[in-house]
Amino acid sequence: MGHLSYTKNLPGVADVFLRDPGLYAPLLQFIEGVMTRPSQLGKAEREMIAAHVSRRNGCGFCVGAHHWTLVAMGVDAETMDALDALAAGDGEGLSSGLRALLRFADRLTERPDEIGQEDVNALMAVGWSEQAVEDAVNVVALFNYVNRLVDALGIEAGEPYFRQIGKVIATDGYAPLIETALKRAG
Repeated sequence: MGHLSYTKNLPGVADVFLRDPGLYAPLLQFIEGVMTRPSQLGKAEREMIAAHVSRRNGCGFCVGAHHWTLVAMGVDAETMDALDALAAGDGEGLSSGLRALLRFADRLTERPDEIGQEDVNALMAVGWSEQAVEDAVNVVALFNYVNRLVDALGIEAGEPYFRQIGKVIATDGYAPLIETALKRAG
């Protein structure tokens, strides 16, 4: 459980954000923009990137939250299995575009200093626009940060929490959390 005295009884990362809304409100607005704004990358694809990066980083909390968000979004079991297989090195059940995007996410997470023009060109060669590449970079960067925040603070939860938060994110995005934080920030 929580590593700080005030995170020991927090049921999830949302509660970290709401504990200090003045600090986290801008981050929540950024999360909403990155994850829900109009993009060639659908909302489910962005959640898949978030789940994949979280799995790569070993962040069980975020893997659980994004898994259940994808379930609530109606992503089929075959795609979910393919995402798991990609994490193990396969991923044949995914489109070539999504597979390339998730492999790019791996590279950006593990070796960001090695990202170059050839990486961007490879994504564009499978149909992603420059804006979609930038959107993917933002999802990867965002969840590398959130994974580290969650793990360093010792935030944990179980399936009931993940199912609940997944339904909220799937139907309303991150907006309810932002509204609550802005109200608390005054």
